[in-house]
Amino acid sequence: MQDIQIIDQKLIERVISEANSSPRKRKNHNFHQLTEVYQRFLNVLTKETFISVHRHLADPKPETFVILQGKVGFLIFNNDGTLKEKHLLCSEGPNFGIDIQPGVWHNLVCLSDVAVCFEGKSGPYIESVDKEFHHAYPMESDAKCSEQLTIWKKLFS
Repeated sequence: MQDIQIIDQKLIERVISEANSSPRKRKNHNFHQLTEVYQRFLNVLTKETFISVHRHLADPKPETFVILQGKVGFLIFNNDGTLKEKHLLCSEGPNFGIDIQPGVWHNLVCLSDVAVCFEGKSGPYIESVDKEFHHAYPMESDAKCSEQLTIWKKLFS
């Protein structure tokens, strides 16, 4: 691991390129090792990416998102799956980011061609317990993702 890593336009452009060519239409660039207690990374999203509604409860983890470039709709859900809150986050403000506590059902939608987020959360990352997905919404591979993404994006238009 490098002693320092500069977050510059060259790095952002490289990760955007990787996100555009990724089947998931998003890409993380980790500044951490998966075993570290503080996970910090760039999360680059494209407007086609679908993020399932999820929470971090079984392995409780707070999360912080700061938008470095672009615009994101951040959705908070009640336990029954109904929409509780929506927040527009944008690199130009007035809301630049959000911090959420463990157990909060959430997801985000990219409202610009590309959005670059800096994300921090507790670690270590253990895939089998990292996320719990909400049963009321499609998973990433579901055929209904495109329809659901359109519904979520309309909440911000």
